[in-house]
Amino acid sequence: MPDSAIQPDIDHTNDSENTVSANTTLNVEEMPQAALASSRPVVIWTPAFIVIFALTLVFGSSVEGILTQGWIYSYYTGQWIFQVHVILISLCWLAILVLARSNWIRLGSIFGCIWGLFMTLNITLIALHASSTSSVLIHVNAATCIALLGSYICLSINKTPLSRVDAWFFGLAPIVGSIAVAFIYYITPAHVRSLNTLENAIATVALVLSLLVWWIRPTSWKTQPGPAFLFGSVPILLLLLAISNTIGFVRFNMSNFFLPHVVLFPGPLTGEAHFLYAQVALLFLLLGTMRVLQHERRAYPR
Repeated sequence: MPDSAIQPDIDHTNDSENTVSANTTLNVEEMPQAALASSRPVVIWTPAFIVIFALTLVFGSSVEGILTQGWIYSYYTGQWIFQVHVILISLCWLAILVLARSNWIRLGSIFGCIWGLFMTLNITLIALHASSTSSVLIHVNAATCIALLGSYICLSINKTPLSRVDAWFFGLAPIVGSIAVAFIYYITPAHVRSLNTLENAIATVALVLSLLVWWIRPTSWKTQPGPAFLFGSVPILLLLLAISNTIGFVRFNMSNFFLPHVVLFPGPLTGEAHFLYAQVALLFLLLGTMRVLQHERRAYPR
């Protein structure tokens, strides 16, 4: 047989490896940059953010103590101290709304902005010397608590795998919440029972559910431990302050949650302690929104 008819051995192994390598490279190059970015771990606690977060916590706590002293000596009214907190928190909600790519985060920030609007209305009504037992103020207060609950639900669901505990919680929460509202309404003495009583019950249950959304679900602590602690601390502080007021008087007024300096019936923590801890609750909410905003900035850089 002539030499030209003899074919040399061909190494198919190398060609196969080269083909696979070329295809892999091509697939990586064709993969969208957003998908590559989403596969990388998001570094939230950068040195700059750690410094900003720590300064906000330390400086905010110190200033709130000074502001409480000034309020005690009647240098200024307490409404506008709370309004400054609300403005800062609302600005963070707006920034999250602009930067967010997730629909859950956007919806949560929208509820947060609604919370800020109702809080501003609440503060304005108090500044106009509206009674804390007035129907309008109680309506606004109930809407404020519901908006906070809506924001918490959306933020806690975002990128969190729903477990069996979560399915049970979200399935039973509306039922148990409705039963709790009806129970609070009907155990109220008939001579004081009214629509205001029902709305106070709704506000109370909304705050309790806001706490449970973050703290009772293990998936929240696994995927979002920072927001779970910060956001969950807000309703528990407000609930504890409200419970402290019930020790000094029987009538329970939910508007004292957000504007505790307006107290008609003195209680043991009414006064400077109540005023200070309400500011701390709003500071925690500010830190929580800063943490969410930093995540959106780092996860989706412009």
